[in-house]
Amino acid sequence: MVMKAERKTPHSELMKARHDFIKLIRDFYYASGYLEVETPNLIKTSAPDPNIEPLKVYINDKGPFFLHTSPEMGMKKLLHGHERIFQVCKVYRVEEHEEIHNTEFTMLEWYREGTYLDAMNEVEDLISYVVDHFPTADRSRFTRPWQIYDLAELFIKETDINPFEFDREALFLGMQGKGFMGIDHKDTWNDLFFKLFIQEVEPRIPKEAPYFIKDWPLSVSTMAKRKDANRVERFELYINGLEIANGYTELLDASEQRQRFVKDNSERMASGKQTFVIDEEFVDVLGKLQGPYAGVSIGVDRLLMVLLRKDRIEDVLVERLTI
Repeated sequence: MVMKAERKTPHSELMKARHDFIKLIRDFYYASGYLEVETPNLIKTSAPDPNIEPLKVYINDKGPFFLHTSPEMGMKKLLHGHERIFQVCKVYRVEEHEEIHNTEFTMLEWYREGTYLDAMNEVEDLISYVVDHFPTADRSRFTRPWQIYDLAELFIKETDINPFEFDREALFLGMQGKGFMGIDHKDTWNDLFFKLFIQEVEPRIPKEAPYFIKDWPLSVSTMAKRKDANRVERFELYINGLEIANGYTELLDASEQRQRFVKDNSERMASGKQTFVIDEEFVDVLGKLQGPYAGVSIGVDRLLMVLLRKDRIEDVLVERLTI
């Protein structure tokens, strides 16, 4: 009897690509001595990040509960006795459905002993390993070492303004004095910072190879260790102009973490957003950890977009909910 050849569909090819890709990620961490963990997707309270909105869930007449926007808080609770842990999971954020965003997406997150500098090296190790073993990856674009930019130095080079040296009013006047037109009197310091970065700095960075940008503002990095008065030990990785990874040395000071959560809730209240009960178990765990620890999250779908040479996140999702 003649057997018919299996007919491949675009979905089956994508399923195989995702399988191979995620298997390579797991292989890397297993070989590096990491323990794979699982934390709850459904949680009682969320981190009060002013810029991220979780999805609400009601169970019968109880709630709201929330779908996690990141496994970060759950994973840090597991760090006692386990110095290296990782997780690949679905996360959920209220996002506009567009080329690089989706409400549900896949995240790789890991924690290890060391600082954000150690974590940057490991990001290079991971992605280089995946690229070397992934059939369609363009290896020529991932030659190591990758460029590391200091964020303040980038601002000075491209705009002659170092926003870390100014409060909100001084930054507004400085941008206004240089003829920057896209600003408004209602803009916060963070608004001004990101407008300057997105419009004047990031577009001028060469994009032929991956690059890191390190030492971000304290005001947008609630759970990262302080580097100085206004900056934290945090990095972002960009490939093809896409933010792929975000990592930092972890803040392990329970008192400071609680204060930052209170400040975030105040910002949320001021902008008319829901506030969140502080997870005291999480804060208590931080005070007991002996660091330093570093954590990293990678957008799995975005990295797969790079490796498959796709421009839209929907092209690497087997199915996508239409909203």
